[in-house]
Amino acid sequence: MSGSNDWGSDRRESKDSEKVAFDGVADGLIEFARQPHVRPFQSRWVITHLLAAGAKIHAVVRDLQKVPPTLQNPNITLFQGESKNFDDIYRAAQGCEGVFLNTVPFPGLEALQAKTVVDACRKAGVESIVVATTHGTANKDMWDDEATKMIQLHDYFSSKAAVEEIVRGGGFEAYTILRPAVIHHDFFAPGAYGNFPRLPTHGVLDYLLEDGARVPYTDANDVGKFAAAALRDPVKFGGQEIDLGNEVLTIEEVRDILIRVSGREVGVAKRTAEEVEAMSISVFGQRFHHMANITDLSWTTASAREVEGKFGIPLTSVETALQRDRALLLECLPTK
Repeated sequence: MSGSNDWGSDRRESKDSEKVAFDGVADGLIEFARQPHVRPFQSRWVITHLLAAGAKIHAVVRDLQKVPPTLQNPNITLFQGESKNFDDIYRAAQGCEGVFLNTVPFPGLEALQAKTVVDACRKAGVESIVVATTHGTANKDMWDDEATKMIQLHDYFSSKAAVEEIVRGGGFEAYTILRPAVIHHDFFAPGAYGNFPRLPTHGVLDYLLEDGARVPYTDANDVGKFAAAALRDPVKFGGQEIDLGNEVLTIEEVRDILIRVSGREVGVAKRTAEEVEAMSISVFGQRFHHMANITDLSWTTASAREVEGKFGIPLTSVETALQRDRALLLECLPTK
């Protein structure tokens, strides 16, 4: 909460078909070189699954001298450029059949990035697009109101909705929208600093949630699985708009999972907005605590079961995801 198709089966089954992946500052492919502390989480998993399927990938980075290990693979061709530059994207998209887009979450810039990538890829002959936006974007009743404006998330959701409209109207033979919820990597560095800033330093989850409020979560690997599947099988996934929130958890349930997986002490501390400001730990991710306080997100669980049944791809629990990536969790948590 940081995504009509006519590919022939011959292209879908080809081991030499090329995919092109673009990503935003939040996860790293486009902006990684400028901000080397940012890890390419969602895109990393997309790349992992595409490479495992034998695909070739074109990726755009800001600096070819600072390429993350994720992109150092003979089946990945790198291009220097920026996602808001039409010529950069057009050059990189040559010979590609599909594009993965994960836009930078800044209103204005986000829509510009999406339009640039869409226009450049269509001109280059790219046939399908997969975009990752955010959980619940299609449900305007959930966020298009004064309450969401009060918690300063209306622009965030409006921008995601604008990206989706750009993709729908992009003229591709196939589009797929994936909508992940809170990504499990938010419990790792550096993501924790924008969500639970005292988790790496004190082992504490500071929160603004009301008692019993639940937040939806997504395993970043699930984004990769669905994106890769959609790029390889646009006949099945074309026109599909898929919410990827799986579990909805209380903060106490999250704490217990972190303790079980890490074997370390993890605490929780309920705060007010005034307290986090005074402590200099007010961060963007806390706005979704406010969203959970005013929004019933219980539909997430039923939606997840429908997604699993429809596409035959199981969604992963937070605990399983953290257990798989336990080393990253241990890197984040203090050893006290």
